[in-house]
Amino acid sequence: MKKKSLEPVKKRLTTVGKSPSPDSKVIKVKTETGGLGGLKTLIVVAIIGVQLAFLIFLNVRFAFAVKWVMIASFVLSLLTCVYVLSSNKNSLSKAVWIIFLLLGFSFGYIIYFLSDERIFFAKARRRYNGVYKNAEQYIEKSEVVKSENPSVQNDCKYLETAGKFTCYQDTAVEYFPSGYLLFESLLERLKTARKFIFIEYFIVSDGNLLNRFIDVLKERTNQGVTVRLIYDDMGSHKTLSLKSKNRLKKAGVSIMSFNRLVPIFSVALNYRDHRKMVIIDGETAYSGGCNLADEYVNEKRMYGYWKDTGIKLDGKAVDGFTLVFLRQWEYLVKKREDYSQFINLATPKKSSSVVVPYADGLDYALPIGKNVYENMISGANEKIYIMTPYFILDDTMTNLLINKSLSGVDVRIILPEVPDKAFVYGVSRNNAEKLIDYGVKVYCMRHSFVHSKLLLTENSVVVGSINMDLRSFYQQFECAVYTDDKGVMDSVMDDFTQTIELSVLITENNKMRKNIFYRAFAALMQVFAPFM
Repeated sequence: MKKKSLEPVKKRLTTVGKSPSPDSKVIKVKTETGGLGGLKTLIVVAIIGVQLAFLIFLNVRFAFAVKWVMIASFVLSLLTCVYVLSSNKNSLSKAVWIIFLLLGFSFGYIIYFLSDERIFFAKARRRYNGVYKNAEQYIEKSEVVKSENPSVQNDCKYLETAGKFTCYQDTAVEYFPSGYLLFESLLERLKTARKFIFIEYFIVSDGNLLNRFIDVLKERTNQGVTVRLIYDDMGSHKTLSLKSKNRLKKAGVSIMSFNRLVPIFSVALNYRDHRKMVIIDGETAYSGGCNLADEYVNEKRMYGYWKDTGIKLDGKAVDGFTLVFLRQWEYLVKKREDYSQFINLATPKKSSSVVVPYADGLDYALPIGKNVYENMISGANEKIYIMTPYFILDDTMTNLLINKSLSGVDVRIILPEVPDKAFVYGVSRNNAEKLIDYGVKVYCMRHSFVHSKLLLTENSVVVGSINMDLRSFYQQFECAVYTDDKGVMDSVMDDFTQTIELSVLITENNKMRKNIFYRAFAALMQVFAPFM
């Protein structure tokens, strides 16, 4: 199919960095790679399904054949329910597991313990602990935060205490309101790399953008630049072909896949590397919501216009992302890393703004991404602006937003109008519409899929890969930047203002919840929310 020219869109993005007109014609051409990647997924899912079905069949057959086994299974399921209630899982996950355990009492407890990360992620966690111990000496201790804002001070203290993330104040920060602008800046900066390039993405996809990357990376490796790439095997298995992997290797790029997709039932299959970052020479870093794929720069249209965002760091704070990448690399290659050659290379910039690159994942004891969001929301007294593709929260954060809105805080949420996953969108839209009754303003960007992950208050802003959903909070490896930089906050505010102008305000008249069948569907899907 002939691709419609996107030059008018690019021109608008280059000049104002904003979305095309909401009245512009929606192009919906799915050009993502399928083929062998899709077949591999079906085979893996089928084999895992057979394993589970066989396990359940044997256990149920045995339980019904021997009465005392049935009684023992029921008792074990009840004890497992107590165990779940006493665990650190979020309230929604607890409710789902208890329903499952009671309905499938003859086998549910087996599935639960096969899915317990404390058991089946324990070995990986020990390896991560070893990696952190090796890198700990390179973590720079935060200086006294010069911000007079108590909320910013508290957030920085939390990040340093919970995850040992350094709070920097010698870094220039730039915000990008579109994926196109982000990648144009990134590609130009890659051309000037002299020492190393570290790249980590959830999705790496065949296409024009990857071709441009490979051309630049090949030229850089020929000049002696070290290039490393981490991609998530689940996120990229349908989009990154073997041909492209070989091209990357021939270009001199060292590549590693995170958590390979294999046909063996394991809780680890659900843990994905959702981070998005590029580090150049230890001097510049890029992050945000964008993956390395054409749809993120609107080279192809899958779900209307793709709205995304990003951020660039220049200065000392780049070390924060460098350490996050190197720890993941060391974990994957299973070899000790010499951090010293990649740290303390940036020239300090004249800036007193607080900049904190941070990460989240199962390698940390706490859900840091979720807690940072909650801390920011708790500290807000004027405004809470959220832009997210998915909106699936637990009771704690939902009630926090409600209480803030009822206290007079301006709470606004921007969601997509065009969904990428119908089931997830149905739950997200339903959750957001419930908040309208409490004064929260909910918008849907017309003809667009909003993939941005933003939280803005009057105190600070977070830009990164962390969605407002339970998967990002509890099951994925994520990264983001926390900052109180005035220029960035103003730019993000401008982006919110202009995106709202391109959006539809959800009211009682256009609520999807008005439809009783939709409410029933959303209620049913909410049961599976912890797994979405």
